[in-house]
Amino acid sequence: MGLNASVHCNCIKDGKAPPHPFPELLVFDQTGEPTLKSDGGINLESWLKHDKWYRDSCPHSGHLAEKRLGNIASVAYIRGFLEDNSPNTFPLLLERVVYSGSHSGDWMAASDVPQLLTETRRLQALATVPDIVQFANDVIELAEASIATGNPIVF
Repeated sequence: MGLNASVHCNCIKDGKAPPHPFPELLVFDQTGEPTLKSDGGINLESWLKHDKWYRDSCPHSGHLAEKRLGNIASVAYIRGFLEDNSPNTFPLLLERVVYSGSHSGDWMAASDVPQLLTETRRLQALATVPDIVQFANDVIELAEASIATGNPIVF
């Protein structure tokens, strides 16, 4: 188990994808992911066609950035490092990113990401341990993708 994060690309929204098999059913959820309207009449075959279309919809397979931020132990190590180095300086990192080494299904709104980017650049300046340097670099890449697309970071 571990912590993964991604940012959806805008290829589909920007009209760069091939036509959807059911364009009348295509919607985007709050994370920017294309999904099907849930009207109760959608069968498994429709979902499978949608999923295949989504995987093949663009060169990114729908994700501009995808990162493995760490396993449970490495995320706990990063959390401890942040708590030991002025926790008030890293509120979003502590409360929304490394609060658990295995959270999933949540997301950080694009409007919060500039603050996350500032915190992560602060962390990057402090980091000397390779795992923390890599973590900071990965979060910066996710944050920059979120700012570029306006889409949230999804965990």
